[in-house]
Amino acid sequence: MTLVVGGRGSSALNSNVHQGLHGEGFIHALACAGGFTTARMNLDLDGVDWQIAHPGPRGSLRSPRIEVQVKSSSGPVLRDAIILQRLQVSHYNHLAGSGFQVPRFLAVVVVPSDAADYAVCTNEHMRLSTAANWLSLADREILPTGEGSPGSVLVEVPLRNLLTVKALGHLLTGDLEGAAQ
Repeated sequence: MTLVVGGRGSSALNSNVHQGLHGEGFIHALACAGGFTTARMNLDLDGVDWQIAHPGPRGSLRSPRIEVQVKSSSGPVLRDAIILQRLQVSHYNHLAGSGFQVPRFLAVVVVPSDAADYAVCTNEHMRLSTAANWLSLADREILPTGEGSPGSVLVEVPLRNLLTVKALGHLLTGDLEGAAQ
């Protein structure tokens, strides 16, 4: 089977699916680059796409882990060094509030508009485009659902929350300030 990038041909992925796969692959590649272990949820029933863990002790913690919901955008709305990301309330509620045994984060992966630019390879390196930013909603209230309730909510993801290998390490230890650039 041949996958033709750019949406031509009968075997091409739907562009939204392709974009989402790149976004999740971006997070996976970043975690692997840091030497962290990853687990992909086999069903998205609880709003978690990836679990990322440090194998063994990290500081005073033993085998710390986080859970990540990944969203991707090829045309993010930016305002004052913030990405404005719209989430369905159900997705938001899977991340909001306290009480999770494993900390949860939203990762917004900004991708190029042209799928041919998702990964550019040379003999020296592979460049994955473009960047990911993270947000914790642990301090937010869970939103009401049902008739008369809004179906989506706008969240603000600071550009200073660039997701890097170093930032992932800080998130794994609960150091949100250290994770912010």
